[in-house]
Amino acid sequence: MMKRFLILAVMVSMGLSACQQANPNDQPGRLTQNKVTATQDFFDFFDDDIYHEIVIEVKATQLNLLDQYMQTSYDRYGHYRISKYVKANFVYRENGKEKIRINEIGLRTHGNIYSRYLIQYDSSTMNTLHWRLSFDEPFDLEESTKAYEIRKKRNLYGLENLVLKWNMISVGTIYDTDPYIIESYGYQLYEQVGIPSSKASLVHVIFSIDGNEIDQGVMTMIEPVDDEFIQKRFSEAKDNGNLYKALWQMAPADLNTIQPSYFGIKNEEKNYFPAYDIKTNEDKNRGEDLKLFIKTYKTKRGSELYDYLNKTVELDKYMRFSAMNYLFGNPDDFRYNNNNYYLYFDSSAQPKLSFIPTDLDKGLGIVDWDPDGSQLKNILPYDNFTSTGQNNLSPLIKYTFLSTTPVFKNAYQKALESLLDEIFTYEDFVEAYEKAYQLYAQDISKMETRSLSKPMGIPLGVAEYYCIQAYKVINLKQPTSACN
Repeated sequence: MMKRFLILAVMVSMGLSACQQANPNDQPGRLTQNKVTATQDFFDFFDDDIYHEIVIEVKATQLNLLDQYMQTSYDRYGHYRISKYVKANFVYRENGKEKIRINEIGLRTHGNIYSRYLIQYDSSTMNTLHWRLSFDEPFDLEESTKAYEIRKKRNLYGLENLVLKWNMISVGTIYDTDPYIIESYGYQLYEQVGIPSSKASLVHVIFSIDGNEIDQGVMTMIEPVDDEFIQKRFSEAKDNGNLYKALWQMAPADLNTIQPSYFGIKNEEKNYFPAYDIKTNEDKNRGEDLKLFIKTYKTKRGSELYDYLNKTVELDKYMRFSAMNYLFGNPDDFRYNNNNYYLYFDSSAQPKLSFIPTDLDKGLGIVDWDPDGSQLKNILPYDNFTSTGQNNLSPLIKYTFLSTTPVFKNAYQKALESLLDEIFTYEDFVEAYEKAYQLYAQDISKMETRSLSKPMGIPLGVAEYYCIQAYKVINLKQPTSACN
């Protein structure tokens, strides 16, 4: 049973203090913006007009312990993926002023096998990593105690967890500069077209290790997709459904195979990473709703498939999700690689399936993996191309907007064209970039970790990418001359 997210429990004895509001009853009521219902503090926390800064206070012994956990995993399984947290303190500053401190949070590394490795702190520097913060981690608190109960209700503006990602993709791109906003702006694009999407923003991050500050430079802070995420975006009648994280693990998450081992609850310590990771209702969900959906839709075609999907899927949103996938151009998403998305069956009397994007660090021509050799600029809207070969296209994609069925093709084309008219413009991207540049450009060069930090800038390839994508949607062919 998913719990309703609670206003941050402000209890100094449990390690939390707030500069502006010491009493949770003094917090303003929730409001709704872009179909997201949360407190004003939540919206401010991801507001691109605000300069955000996070300080992680941690002891070297705790970082060493985290390295020990990861090394044990590597020795056993050949990767550094773990679920264990170590203790740290969290400080958030808004426009240079400390707003809130939370002591004894959970800290661990975040990401897949390619983005997790040892921290290797040596008193002067450390490796650059993605991080996950847990605000309700109980550590050694006894489960039957009041302290445990309070800790499990503790959150940051309705967030139980927070992800911090460094700009790892920029290291592998062909450009000398990077806009740094690809992922945060990507989530905004999906949200603007009505797709449930994470809130995200740039943030300046500092690690204070036994008082020794090591600047992490500019990172992206991201709202995780979890039960709190769902409760902010679905009505009470719909917010207790089944959530899955779909990743190419064990097998591609292509909505094609219903092998039982592909559906389950991830367990890093047992090296179990299912393609469809169950994220809510873990005590009772066994993936039966998703298995039934896959088994059933694959038996249908044409108008019969349309009727079935219209009853079981938020079909209009699925088309806009698919259109934005094409325009954004992430080679590691559902369309191109059967990877990096969430599925949510709501809890209404007649549940419908929603698609939710994640891991948008590649896109808009800024990629470190270029399977078509042109940052996907060579791919037309109705091409069957996938990043690992045409045979890997999801049947759902093949039978819907890449089929010959007019009702699907027309809806997809309409979604593409409407996004070009209303959302997907280079001018809007430049406006978002310039705002970010004014706030964070000075922090890029402060990075003191072992990784490369490229200067902040917009490569010329981004403007070309926007131009070519628009031309292909309108003309259904490649431009024959330079696009600018």
